[in-house]
Amino acid sequence: MLFSQLTWLLVSQKSRAYFRALRWSGRRHCPRCSFSRRMYKLNSGQFKCSRCKYKFTDFSGTYIGNLRISLDILSHLLYLFAFGVPAYRIRFYVKASLTTVEKVFRLFRQAVYDHSLMELRKLSGKLELDEAMFGGYRKGKRGWGAAGKRLVFGICQRNGKVITFPVSDRRAETLEPLIETHTKQGSIHYTDDYEGYMSLSTRGEHVRILKEKGRPLRENINGMEGFWSYAKNWLYHFRGVPKKYFHLYLKETEFRFNNREKDLFPLLARMLVKLVPDS
Repeated sequence: MLFSQLTWLLVSQKSRAYFRALRWSGRRHCPRCSFSRRMYKLNSGQFKCSRCKYKFTDFSGTYIGNLRISLDILSHLLYLFAFGVPAYRIRFYVKASLTTVEKVFRLFRQAVYDHSLMELRKLSGKLELDEAMFGGYRKGKRGWGAAGKRLVFGICQRNGKVITFPVSDRRAETLEPLIETHTKQGSIHYTDDYEGYMSLSTRGEHVRILKEKGRPLRENINGMEGFWSYAKNWLYHFRGVPKKYFHLYLKETEFRFNNREKDLFPLLARMLVKLVPDS
């Protein structure tokens, strides 16, 4: 990940101007009317649309609109989040309680999650499909039926993006709808020899990776397996992920992997000033 010290210095000094510029991308307009630019400013600091009488602030309806922390602290927390500093270490850098930091970081992850769902596109070409189990060491049964672990299904476009989905099981009835929704017909599908992938030949070419002792593999799913390794290593430093928010952490990891050569700070900042989608 690349981080510009000049960008960080600029943002820390002029946080409000930076986020406001990202929010409006030009002239301020009424978020309800969408096109109305005629408004006046109230003594409270809000703006009132001359057309529909809607009252709003620069960040009304956005992810950061209801936060009760200054934008300077927010930009600092966002920088540390982009850099990968876990919440429990923030006390060394920012004067904010752990509860506040966790709430803000959860908001960041929710923005990433929502943005990832809106930006989903069907993958095509050479695709690698695989599943993996996530969770710490547990006594008892090992393997796919292990208790206390989360099963994740992933699709990797070679030299492209990875998309992941928490799933309840690895049956064909569970995986096939995800494959149909998120991959294009006619793609080349690389999988292991799990029987749940047998129907892929009806959507395009299906290459099964058969592991044989003493014989090198001509084909592989190293891209998908590389992501699993990346994800487990990344999630390890959180020392445990709340089960309730596992899907948010997973999408965050996916986002970091897909943008690992980019500066994450401006990407995240643009997400935070977008309107929160209706639930």
